[in-house]
Amino acid sequence: MDAADALVCKVNEWVDLQKKCSRKLTSLADELEEAVKAANVTKVVSSSVSVGGAAAMTAAGVLTLLTGGAALPVLAVVGAAGAVASGTSALTSVGSDAYSASKSKDIMEEAQKVLEELQSLQQEMKNLMKSLKRQASGFYHPGGAAGGGDDDDDDGNVMEFFMRSMARQEGLDLPSSIMIRAVFGLPRIDMFRRMKASDVVLAGCLMILRRVLFAAAKQGGKKVASSLGKKAASAAAGSIAGGAVGLLFSVPELVNDCQNLDNNETEASQTLKKNAETVLTSAKETEKELQKIREALKKLVRIKFIIEKENRTRDEKRELIDHAINNTPYPEVKQWLRENAESDVFCHLVNLTKFIAQKLNEEAAKKKKDWERKKIELVFLAHGSIVDWSLPAICLMPLPSITDVLLYSPWNCLLYPEAAYSIATGSIQPGDRLFGCTNSDLCPFPPAAHAAFNLPHSWNSMRNTGFQSVPVIMVSPVAKLGDAAFAAFTALAAHFGEPAANRYLIPFLVPFIDEVPFFIVTLAMSLVLCFAGYEATVHLAACLGKSSRNAVMQEEYLRGQYAYTVDNTGMTVPRETISCIYRPVFTMFRAVFGDESPFF
Repeated sequence: MDAADALVCKVNEWVDLQKKCSRKLTSLADELEEAVKAANVTKVVSSSVSVGGAAAMTAAGVLTLLTGGAALPVLAVVGAAGAVASGTSALTSVGSDAYSASKSKDIMEEAQKVLEELQSLQQEMKNLMKSLKRQASGFYHPGGAAGGGDDDDDDGNVMEFFMRSMARQEGLDLPSSIMIRAVFGLPRIDMFRRMKASDVVLAGCLMILRRVLFAAAKQGGKKVASSLGKKAASAAAGSIAGGAVGLLFSVPELVNDCQNLDNNETEASQTLKKNAETVLTSAKETEKELQKIREALKKLVRIKFIIEKENRTRDEKRELIDHAINNTPYPEVKQWLRENAESDVFCHLVNLTKFIAQKLNEEAAKKKKDWERKKIELVFLAHGSIVDWSLPAICLMPLPSITDVLLYSPWNCLLYPEAAYSIATGSIQPGDRLFGCTNSDLCPFPPAAHAAFNLPHSWNSMRNTGFQSVPVIMVSPVAKLGDAAFAAFTALAAHFGEPAANRYLIPFLVPFIDEVPFFIVTLAMSLVLCFAGYEATVHLAACLGKSSRNAVMQEEYLRGQYAYTVDNTGMTVPRETISCIYRPVFTMFRAVFGDESPFF
C-alpha cells in the first residue's frame, strides 16, 4: 500500500474517531454537570485566563480556522468575554471530596484515551502528507530538490494523489497527466486547515483533562491548589490563512476560597461540549466531501462502462452526451452537442476511438511492452476544410489526454499525397515543404503568389496557440464502407520502425457521417483515451482549404497566427525526402488527395 492509499484509509478512520471523540467529550461534560449538581462544596477559581476564557478562545479560534478568517469578529467578541471571565475571577465548580468517586473517573480516562488516539492518528496523517509532498515535488519538478516544504502548506498535489487513490479503489486508473480534481470538478477536502483546527481543539480538551479536571477529580478542594500551584500554564497556537491568531490556554490557579453556587453547568463542561460540537462538525463536513468525491467517481465509472459497451440504449447515449456537455467549458462545443444530441454522430466517433484504444492495447500486448505513461502519436486522415467562423485553439484539446494537435499546412492550403504520407510516417520536416498552384489553367494568381508568403520554421501547434482563435476545421470520412484501399488501423511503426514507434494512422472511416467539426472528433478521442489511460499527440493529415470559394476569412489575422495562402495553393514534399514507400498506406493517401503532385 502506497502513501496515498494509506492516507485514504487514515482519513476514513479519522472521521470515525472524531465522531467517537465527540461522543466521549459530550458524555464527560454531562457527567461533570451531574457530579456538580450533587456536590456540596464549590471552589472559586481565579486565573489570568480562566478555563471558560480558554474555552471561548478555543471555539472562536477553531471557527476562524475553519472559515478562513470569516469568524474574526466572533473571535473578538468571544475573546472579550473570556477576558471578562478572567478578570472577575470566574467561578468553576470542581466539586467536593465526593467528586473523586469512581463515577466520573472512568469517563475521563476514556475521553483522554480517545483524544490521545486522535492526536496520534493525525500525526500519522501528517507524516503521510509529508511523504506525498516529497513525491509530488519529485514528480512535478524532475531534477529539482525533493521536499514538501512547510508541514502546514496547503498543497493541492497531495489531494491529487489522495483522489487518484480513491479513483483506483473505484476501478479508474487515469493517466498521470490528468489532474482529476480540476478536470472532473471533484470537491476539495481542505485537510491541512481542518487538521490545524483539530489540533487546537484537542490541545484545549487535553489541557482541561490533564491539568484541571483529572487533578480535581482525584484530589478535590485545597489539595488541587497545593498540587498544581499558582503558576501552572499551557499554550497552543493556531494559524489562519494570511496571518496568525494566537490562542493562549492558561491553566487556572486554584485558590482556597469557598462559596456555595447553585449552578450545575461548569465552565469546563461548557468547553467540552463546544469542542465536542466542533469535532463532530469537522467529521461531518469531511464525510460529506468524501461522499461527494465517491459519487463523482462512480459517475465516471458509469461513463467508462457506457463507453466500453457494444450496444448502448437511448438513455445511455443521452447520458454520454450530457457528460460531455457538463465537462467542457467551451460554449461552441456545448452548443454543437446540444443541437446534435438526438443524432448518433458523437457516439459513432466514440466507437471509432474505442476501436483505436482496443487496437493499441493489442499492439502493446504483441510487443510485450508496458508504456509507463502510454504516450502515442495518432495521425488522423480525413477530408478537411476550414469555415468562416472560429474558436479558441485550446478547444481542440478538451482533456489533457490529448497533449497537442499539430497542423502542417498553412491556412487555405491543400495537401498532395506525398506531404500527407510524410505526415503520417513522421518523416516530414519544415524545410521539406514545397508550394505551388493546384489549378494553373483557371487560377487568377501568378505562380509566384503561391509561394510568396512568410512561413514559420515550425508546425502549427494548437497547444502553443492556446486561447487564440483559429478557423473551425470541418472533417469528413475518406472512404465508403468496404473500400479495399483503406485499412481501419495501421501501426506505422511496423513498416517504418523508429522514429515512427508508437505512431498510428487512423483513417476517418464512418461513412454515415457527412461532415463534423474536428473539435468534436478530438472531444470523443480525449474522452476515450482518458479512460483507456493514453496520452496522445494528434497529427491532422487533411486539407485546410476554404470550404467555399466565396467564404470570407480573416486573412490578415491568419497570416499573423501562422500563415495563409492564396486560393488554389497546394503543399507537397520532394519525393527524395521519402525514404520508403509502403504501397498499401500510400494508396490510401492517393485516394484522398488525388494523383501525385506535379513538380514545383
